[in-house]
Amino acid sequence: MSYLDSPRLHFRGWFQADVSTINNAVTAYELPPAEPFDPGWNPQGTGIVRFLDCAVTGAYLDGKQITDPSGDPVIGMTIQNANQRAPGKLVDLDPQQQMVSMIFGMQVRIVSPALETVMQSEFKPAPFINLWPRQLEGVPMDQQLGAVYQSILEGVEWPTAAESPVLDALRKGAHGRKLSIDFNVFGYGRDPKIPRYTMGHVVGTIGPYREGEPEHFVLGRQMINQGGMFNPPTGNIATLQAEVGDNGRSLTVDFGNSFEIETANSGLKDIGTVLVGVLNSNPDQVLSTVDAAGVTVIGEVPYTGKDWYTQTAGVQTFPLSANGEAMKLLPANPLVLLGPSASTVVPPVYSVLLQESVNGVYVRADQFVFRIEPGASQTIDFYATQFGAPLANAAITLSNASALLASLGGTPPDISVPTDGVNVPVGSDTATITAGADGHAQFTLQANANGLTVNGNPWPRGYLEGQLYALGYQLEAQPANYVPNPFNFVSILAYSQKYNQNPNNPPPTWYDDIQPLFAQYSNLYPIMSKYVVDLSDYDSVVSRIGILYLAFSLPESDPNHMPVTRDLGAADRAVILQWLGTTGPDGLPPKGTPPAPKQVAAAGEAEPEDLLPIQKAGKTAVILRYERALAKAGKGDKK
Repeated sequence: MSYLDSPRLHFRGWFQADVSTINNAVTAYELPPAEPFDPGWNPQGTGIVRFLDCAVTGAYLDGKQITDPSGDPVIGMTIQNANQRAPGKLVDLDPQQQMVSMIFGMQVRIVSPALETVMQSEFKPAPFINLWPRQLEGVPMDQQLGAVYQSILEGVEWPTAAESPVLDALRKGAHGRKLSIDFNVFGYGRDPKIPRYTMGHVVGTIGPYREGEPEHFVLGRQMINQGGMFNPPTGNIATLQAEVGDNGRSLTVDFGNSFEIETANSGLKDIGTVLVGVLNSNPDQVLSTVDAAGVTVIGEVPYTGKDWYTQTAGVQTFPLSANGEAMKLLPANPLVLLGPSASTVVPPVYSVLLQESVNGVYVRADQFVFRIEPGASQTIDFYATQFGAPLANAAITLSNASALLASLGGTPPDISVPTDGVNVPVGSDTATITAGADGHAQFTLQANANGLTVNGNPWPRGYLEGQLYALGYQLEAQPANYVPNPFNFVSILAYSQKYNQNPNNPPPTWYDDIQPLFAQYSNLYPIMSKYVVDLSDYDSVVSRIGILYLAFSLPESDPNHMPVTRDLGAADRAVILQWLGTTGPDGLPPKGTPPAPKQVAAAGEAEPEDLLPIQKAGKTAVILRYERALAKAGKGDKK
């Protein structure tokens, strides 16, 4: 079960992402910066992410769409975040991998008109996926990409009873106190002169969740666009997922991130009549057209209807009970999205806007972003399916995807060095894992217990903590004309082991151990120095020992975790905590000996060459690099 199942509710409103942009440039981490760097469009950002003016606009229960409070009082209730703690945070994995921005520490509540919380939950941290150029026109600096988040809501509580059949049904379907959530973000404003600065539109869905199923995608039918990650999509429709339910008697399709919009505040672009169908055969390639004799139509997508998108978040259920032919074909033939007839002939010839993966096969890593400490292990779950059913005993090939990841962040510094930082295949080597009868396979990600030291330097990227790695994957028996989802690879940040936690070591001091770390984050987040604590200044830091100790002690999932970027490993944070908890003769953490002044180069003597030139790595800027990498690798070979 997932957000595509019944019962479900839909919401729309605004989201705010007040991200700091200084850390988009690699050179911003150097102390002092060797070259000027671009602080980006929002250098004073706090990292906050939250819903604003968000309300339940529709629901689906017992085969019926509900759009009015008279049908269920849940309509009109608001979707809010925490009211007794800090908002969630939105952070990139790394300045060299900004295409998996992840939400941490976000609480999700449903609030009644009487301002009573009727449902409260924690959004399990998750990155976005399926970015594409959704917005056709925009004001200067508009972020014209759209994306989608899918995760689960954990620790679901129901503090206040509500006379709502939809909420009652959701409560009964919250297995393990969990629900499924999916929301689409678009129309984001980056121009300080417009009212929606740091804000954009959000539409989403909350539905049931069943233990043991994927948390970040639907174990259903996958339709991947041929246009690539950032090119205008073939047929003006982007990747989507669907699910056959009710024992084959209905089909639910999520169009929430699939239709283009003209401007940030416009509705969905009208591209003519769009139909959902199932092919009458199982071709070995993706079709561009199909005549009426080759497809069974399931229904029309009512995307141009007034309020359809806001009331459904683009999720549409098509009954199949009266369409016996479609019910018979669906288990073994691909779904298609059909556009206006390609010609005026009768019977019509349809344009194929989108087609289910060739032979219906698909494999996906559930969680695809990992942060891992030295010596630690984490489990990556893979699910292989065919036409939405488990693909038993599927062989899955794992490979090194560092070249693809490097194209996202640019170079230098080099990534995936040392090669044994984590146990992903090296170079052209591959590994194979095999799914069970349920199509589920696992790979144990293992980080090197000795850290990432290269030539004595525990930070192999110089002044950047940790190292990036990427794991590619695909079905070993992937069809020749298969169209892969370019987002289907795993990004990994392996943390460094900079400090030896030997108890015989001298205690850390400000000048030797803490100031180099704190000064870096002071540069990256000037908003903190301005309003909270100047991390570059000893006196300011020791005046805030209590709050800093708490923040560096908090788990990664907490909204107040420091650093907000989640890019400092446990070993480095442990040294910070050790220092904060150590007192010298004056009752304060030890200051140590100031470093000797740096020598100024004599006249005529060359300054050291900067090995890390300016890198502008905002999301829009890296798109071209990524597309070039895809083109170079070939359409179907990205691993």
